[in-house]
Amino acid sequence: MSMRKPLQKPPGYRETGIPIQRPPQSSFYPEKNNSRRRSFCCCCCCYFCIFLIFLILLLIAAGAILYLWFDPKLPIFHLKSLEFTKFNITDSPDGPKLNAQATVSVELKNPNKQLKIIYGKTNIELKDEDGVNLGNGNVPGFVQGTKNVTVVKFGIKMNELLYVENVAKVRDGLKNKSLKVSADVGTGFGIGFSGWKSETIGVRVSCGGLSLKQMENGAAPKCQITVLSW
Repeated sequence: MSMRKPLQKPPGYRETGIPIQRPPQSSFYPEKNNSRRRSFCCCCCCYFCIFLIFLILLLIAAGAILYLWFDPKLPIFHLKSLEFTKFNITDSPDGPKLNAQATVSVELKNPNKQLKIIYGKTNIELKDEDGVNLGNGNVPGFVQGTKNVTVVKFGIKMNELLYVENVAKVRDGLKNKSLKVSADVGTGFGIGFSGWKSETIGVRVSCGGLSLKQMENGAAPKCQITVLSW
C-alpha cells in the first residue's frame, strides 16, 4: 500500500486561532520626552527659587535703607500734672461710693525729624498703689507733627463702689496728699510720611511711684512704655 505525501502549505498560509506575534515596540522616544519634561520643570523651579530669594533680599535691603534714612523712634511720655478737683466718698445701700473728678496732663514728645505720629483713641486710668481704681478718661485720636511736643489733657471721672477696707486709706491719702497714684495710658499709634502711614501698634505707658504731694512740688514720675500687639 502506497503512502501519500502531505500537501505543502502555500506561501502566506496562517492557521486560524494562532495570534500574530508582533515585534516589541521600542520605548526609547517616550522616555526621552519624559526626561525633557522633567528637566524643563527642574529648570523652572530653580529659576523661580532664585528669583524669590533675590526679591526677598531686595526687600530686606530696601527696608534697611529706609530704616537708616528715617531712623524711627518711639514717642516719649511724661506725666506733667495730676489734680483732683472733686473727691467725695459717700455711703450707699450697696456700700461706700467714690465720686471723683480729676484733670491729668500728659506730655507727648515726637523725637522724629521726618516722621509724624498718628495716634488713635487714647485712654487713661488712675489707680493707687494697691490697685484701687480712682477714675478713667479718654481723648480722640490726633496727629502729632515732626519734632513736636504736645500736652494732652484728660478729664477723669469716677462714680464707683469701694471696698470698705480701702476707704480710710484713700480718703486720708487724698486729704494730706500722701496717696501714691499711678496713671496707665493705653493707645495705638503709627508713623506717617507725606501721604504714607504705617500700620498701628499698641502701647501701654505706666507712670507712677510718686505721691500727690511730690507731683505738686514738681517731681516727675517715671514712665515705662510697653509695646503690645494691636
